[in-house]
Amino acid sequence: MEFMNIKILYDNTAKTGFLSGWGFSALVDNSTLFDMGENAESLLANMCAFGVAPEQIKRVVLSHEDWDHVGGMSLLSQFGDVQVYVPSSFSKSIKSEIRSFNPDADIVQIKNALEVEPNLVVTEELGIVREESSLAVRSSQGVVLIVGCSHPGLDKIMSRVVSEYGPIRAVVGGFHGFRKLKALVDVPIIVPTHCTKKAKDIVKLYPEQARLVSAGTELELEE
Repeated sequence: MEFMNIKILYDNTAKTGFLSGWGFSALVDNSTLFDMGENAESLLANMCAFGVAPEQIKRVVLSHEDWDHVGGMSLLSQFGDVQVYVPSSFSKSIKSEIRSFNPDADIVQIKNALEVEPNLVVTEELGIVREESSLAVRSSQGVVLIVGCSHPGLDKIMSRVVSEYGPIRAVVGGFHGFRKLKALVDVPIIVPTHCTKKAKDIVKLYPEQARLVSAGTELELEE
């Protein structure tokens, strides 16, 4: 039996032995880093607390360019020749920063969904004011959706993913401003983080499906 591993590297709260900070970052199977929190030192410290070395990172997916999701970008200098996936709407200044931190990084701009390796998809950028991409990991059990802040609307992101890749098994990340809680009714695993103001309401409404996590939490999902 194989399992998908998701480590919460950065969040507003932290377990003992880890550092908290405003922002979000998650690591999938010790190789795909999703977002980079707001502080590189804290991000690196939490990676080390998990026993993950910077050279293990093969790719970085940045969901949107808010400071609390890209603030740790200076850590790119320790990642070697990684691929960095960013929405095509990212500013020139942010892309220049990426290059300055890691001249060997391959910056891939996302407008439409891109399968970066089998069953690992960086979704198309959605939204008008704050464009944002997410990460969809397909498995035999359904799609595991990892989101940054869900500024375009979590329900809209989920609807697009379901139409393209099938039922969602789990959703992990920030549900900023999300109020349509009934949209989560069919999601077996709900993991609200970071900017989710209604996290406790979600857990109360879906006690068997939802769980609260912190930096230092590790999720194991059967593939």
